[in-house]
Amino acid sequence: MDDALAEHIRLTAEKGASREEIQQLLLQAGWPAEQVKLYVEKTFKKLEQGEIIRAHSLSKRFGDNIVLDNAEFDVKRGEIFGLIGMSGAGKTTLLNLIVGFIKPDSGDVMLALPDGTIQSALKNPELIKKHIGFSTQTPSFYNKLTVRENLEHFARLYHLTEPDLTRRCNALIDLVGLKESRDVPAVHLSGGMQKRLDIACALIQDPSILVLDEPTADLDPILRKQFWDLIKQINGKGTTILLASHFLAEIELLCTRIAILQNKKIAQLGTAAELRNIYSKNYEIYLETETKDYDKLLKDLQRRKPYIAKITKEAGELIIETPQPEHVLPAIAAFLEHQKGNVKSLHVARPTLGRVFEAVVKK
Repeated sequence: MDDALAEHIRLTAEKGASREEIQQLLLQAGWPAEQVKLYVEKTFKKLEQGEIIRAHSLSKRFGDNIVLDNAEFDVKRGEIFGLIGMSGAGKTTLLNLIVGFIKPDSGDVMLALPDGTIQSALKNPELIKKHIGFSTQTPSFYNKLTVRENLEHFARLYHLTEPDLTRRCNALIDLVGLKESRDVPAVHLSGGMQKRLDIACALIQDPSILVLDEPTADLDPILRKQFWDLIKQINGKGTTILLASHFLAEIELLCTRIAILQNKKIAQLGTAAELRNIYSKNYEIYLETETKDYDKLLKDLQRRKPYIAKITKEAGELIIETPQPEHVLPAIAAFLEHQKGNVKSLHVARPTLGRVFEAVVKK
């Protein structure tokens, strides 16, 4: 009888029923309250505090090519979560698994619902449709339709009816800054405007999670900045963002936490500061002069070896790694006194996300 109860709860949950609905139905059917509570708790496992998505042991192969092997990570409610990796590392495959475009060979994607329970998104695809919006690398809108017509089309696919349809379309047109272009066919929009339209289409059902695959890949630096400002604005309204991008400097500034996908798994995960500390606790001093002659400085730095971790020269720029820059900068200042305007750049920083990424990949 216990096995029959557990199976009944599992099958009912897979059809999308909430914890409360199942519990009430079982109690009305005469099942003992303690037994119902026990088996409902086993079926609806709670996520860690604050999590909204958990990718659990996701594996995927195409033919003989293993793309993902037990990849795991979690996304917290309200954060901007970044996913980075080499080209071909499996970022797009991982996002496609999250949104249900493809099914994993093993593993699951769990979603936290408003009622505080967690359900399998893969077993309940309607949950994905309701709670996740997805903007792919290839635009999903229709070129011959106007901005407004595209949004109305997708709104009807999600069964939005008047006046909700009108209100939602108007709000999104304002949010993404396409009010002046609402009656322009999508094909005549600029690249930046098309990307904004694609985001609006992904948000039409007001999802709690927005997934973006290389959202700024074809945009110039100015349009990328405008786009990231839009993403921060959307996130500020409470939408959780999960995105993959190869613009590491922007990911470092934008994202709450970052996952590095390497060797078919999540190799590292944390804030930018946490990832930098994994790589190195040193500071980096960058110096470039017009002559690119650092011989005198290098001789002086030899006397400060206890404070020097590493010195490299890249494209004429000297990079000095040190745990205590205050003991190295005086030598650089003395060196620069004799340069007479020869200095092109000088700055001190922690290792960039790019350098952390290179170190992970090399491992």
